[in-house]
Amino acid sequence: MVNSVISNLLVRRRVFVWCIAALLTACINTPLPDYYVLTPEHSSVPDVVASPVNPELALGIGPVTIPETVNRPNIVTPLDSNQVEVAEYHRWSEPLIENISRVVITNIADRLGLSKLYAYPWLGNPVDYQVRIDVLQMIGSPSQSVKMQVRWQILTGEKPRQLLLTRITEYSESSGDEGYSAMVSAYSRAVAALSDDIAKAVAAIGNQVSGGS
Repeated sequence: MVNSVISNLLVRRRVFVWCIAALLTACINTPLPDYYVLTPEHSSVPDVVASPVNPELALGIGPVTIPETVNRPNIVTPLDSNQVEVAEYHRWSEPLIENISRVVITNIADRLGLSKLYAYPWLGNPVDYQVRIDVLQMIGSPSQSVKMQVRWQILTGEKPRQLLLTRITEYSESSGDEGYSAMVSAYSRAVAALSDDIAKAVAAIGNQVSGGS
């Protein structure tokens, strides 16, 4: 009887050790995810802004919206017209909405030479103009190209806000090389092209107001 109990305990101990070993092996063999971030880009178009802008101009960026399909930590790519793939091991390093907002702000600061740029909500910071950005479509392939369709609006900063301009623009950039890093770089170039358009529009409106005052 004693021998039987000891034998059962030894068997259970071996099973426990095997389970722990299997779990450790699984943890060791599970790949760690790669993280990606959109980055600011200098304008590829010479003289994006034809005339200087008042450096004291205050600009509020946002709110920014994106499709719920891509509003997640994992990078989403299309498989076909009706199906998408959610990458398990390729993820954004921060919420995509915040990343887009930050990059647009940095890009516009570079293009217009402004220091008073605020992300939505800009509590306690008065702004001259507000730029709303609604990303309508954001699709890309690690081996082909990316496409962004964006509706953006410029409004007056003071309430009641007045709509000054609405545009729907599309941006397409080749990924160049295979892989998620190349695809994210293409997205950064698309956001840079969007920033070019916004900067030109803000400069035109700001200079028009200054000229008329």
